[in-house]
Parts: sequence; structure tokens; C-alpha cells
Amino acid sequence: MGHRAVLVATLAYGMAMVGRPDFYVAPGGSDGHPGTEAKPFATLEAARDAVRGLQRSGTTAPAGGVTVWLRGGDFVRHEALELNSADSGTAEAPVVWRPYPGERPRLLGGRVLSGFGPVTDPAVRERLSESARERVRMLDLASVGLTNFGAMKSRGFGRPLTPAHHELFYAGRPLTLARWPDEGTFATIAGFPAGTARGDDHGGQLGGLEAGFHYEGDRPRGWRDTRDLWVHGYWAWDWANSYEQVATLDLEERRLITAPPHGLYGFRKGQRFYFLNVLEELDRPGEWFLDRPTGRLYLWPPEEAMGSDGSPPEVLLSVCEAPLLRMVDVSHVTVQGLVFEATRGSGIEIRGGASNRVAGCVIRNVGNYGIRIQGGVGHGVRSCDVWDTGDGGVDLSGGTGRR
Repeated sequence: MGHRAVLVATLAYGMAMVGRPDFYVAPGGSDGHPGTEAKPFATLEAARDAVRGLQRSGTTAPAGGVTVWLRGGDFVRHEALELNSADSGTAEAPVVWRPYPGERPRLLGGRVLSGFGPVTDPAVRERLSESARERVRMLDLASVGLTNFGAMKSRGFGRPLTPAHHELFYAGRPLTLARWPDEGTFATIAGFPAGTARGDDHGGQLGGLEAGFHYEGDRPRGWRDTRDLWVHGYWAWDWANSYEQVATLDLEERRLITAPPHGLYGFRKGQRFYFLNVLEELDRPGEWFLDRPTGRLYLWPPEEAMGSDGSPPEVLLSVCEAPLLRMVDVSHVTVQGLVFEATRGSGIEIRGGASNRVAGCVIRNVGNYGIRIQGGVGHGVRSCDVWDTGDGGVDLSGGTGRR
């Protein structure tokens, strides 16, 4: 190729890059900026709206489409990033959301916490075991702007999908809401009230859901406040578990009754369960408790005090109830290489539309599904890392019904 041809090709490439309709967004940007590399937007919504403006004006590049580049850092989400049909690309000109080269952006549905101190309230210290009093740390969440803690909800097998309760993560690992027995062990159903038995259609018997069940031992006698006491168990079958709120705890009869709506089956003697959300049971490293009436969060930190780089481990409370990204009737959009973390809902939800891709993403520490795709055609999930999810990894349904 001669010098003149090289010059023409170089100029053409430069003009193409100058005219390419890409947008940039950075945690330190401003929505008053034009969304360029030098002056990025601050919010994902601003970038989305800029793409919409291109689509309306018909100036989207016919080849290559539009790319939204996310700079490194946290994009804190209080609600879903909502994409609809107006945010679609085409087969020839897709819309791509991806990280800026060499950087790691994170869509974050939680709040990074710091400022924990010792437990000084005498009434709280008295409720903790002697071994825990000097090790448990406390944070008043109102001091970091958190005042809405929602409510725990019955969830699990046979229940409608609902956001998980708040969860606490330490160095990227989920911690255990204070429980008894401790993690790795279970209590067992001791029986059920006489006269409530019915057949299970397999030769066994189940106790009626409305009548509750009996437990063994007197451990609950040491719990001062059981107004928000919960149980999690495999009540009738080992494949059907759920979280249930305790409506009545009878210490004399060692019997508990769960709050409606009740599950699908009944209570079988010998099945395993545990109590949770009990301050007095915050008795080992890696456990935590949120006192909703006071807004105080209590944590016994795991043994490791520092991260691998010498920095303090990140303490992260999941807050957002929505999916971090929701796409409804969207087509030809690719989400590539992003991190989705710490929502009480799902990481990504796609409903309807066509030919969307989730590729090379990390989805972790979410309350429902990592990725949930319902309806539409041609969608795909490729080379993603999904772990520590509450309800499942990838839930995919849809297609044309033809073979």
C-alpha cells in the first residue's frame, strides 16, 4: 500500500472514530456533561437516555451500533436500571454496555458500611453471650443514612418470588443471620399436636400447617424478644424448604405456630429446621443481626481482619429490592463484562424482546436469581460467573415453541 493510500485509510479510520456514537459514564462524572470520554455522564440513566436520543434521531451507526462504556467503580442502585423497546439496537447495529478497557465497574445494590464500634448498651450486652460481648461490633445505620429496613417475608418452595431479606457480606462472602442451632447443624421437628395428622399419600403422616409443630429442648427460653422470630426448614420433604415467621411460640408446650400464608404440605416428625433472627444467638464469628426497631446492626466479624492487599475487608449490606438491570421488550442489546452485586432481588431480568446477550458478567450475592429470562426469542447467556444467589443461577424460559 502506498503512502497516499495509508494516509487516506488513517484519515477514514480517524473520522469514523470521531463520528462513532459512543457514550461514557463514570461514578465521578456529571449528568450535565455530554457523555464523552473526557466528560462522562454520572448515571446509567443519562447514558440510556442519550442512546434513546440517537435512536429517535436515526443517527445510530449502521455498522457497530452504539457502545456505552462504564468506567471503573460502583454505580450504586436503589432501583433497577430500566431498559425498554426504545433502548433496542438492531442486528446490524446493536447497543452494547461494557466496561472501559482495564477497568471494573460494578452495579451495586447494597451499601458499603464502615464505622462499627463496640456494643455499649447494657441491655444489649446482657442479651449477648459472655464470649460475644467484647467481639461483636455495632453500627447505627441511621448514621450512614439508612432508615428503611423493610420486613422479612415468607419465601421458598411454593411461594411467589419475593425479594430476600437484607443480607450482610464480608470480603465478598455472605454472613449468617444469627441462628440456632449454628450453621451446619439443625434442630428436628419433635412431633405435631394430636388430632392434626393426615396422610402424605406415601404411607406417612404430616401434621397440619395451621396447628404448628413441637420442638425439643428449652433453648428459646433464653430469648428476650421473639416478635420477629423466623424459622427455616425442610418441613415435609427434603426438596421443599421455606422461611416462615413464627406467629406463636409456646415455651411450656415447646410448640410453635407459623404465620399464614402456610406452605403446601405439612410438618413431618424428624424433619430438620433452625430458628433465625435471634440476637442472643449472635455467638460466633461470621454471624450478624439487624435490630429493625432501633436500626442497629450487630456483627461478629470473621477471623480474617484484613484483605489480601492489607486493606480492611469490605462490609456490604444488601438494600435494593429490585433487579439491578431490568429489560422489557428490548432487542439486540448486549451486556458484557459487568459486575452485578448485592441486591435483594435478581441480578438481571429480561422479559420479552429478542436477541439480547449477557456475556462475561459476574453476578454474585443476590437474593433471587442471578439472571432471569422470561419470554422472547434468541436471548443468550454466555461465559458468566454466577454464585451465592438466593433462588437460583440462570432461569431461562421462552422461545417460539417450534422444533
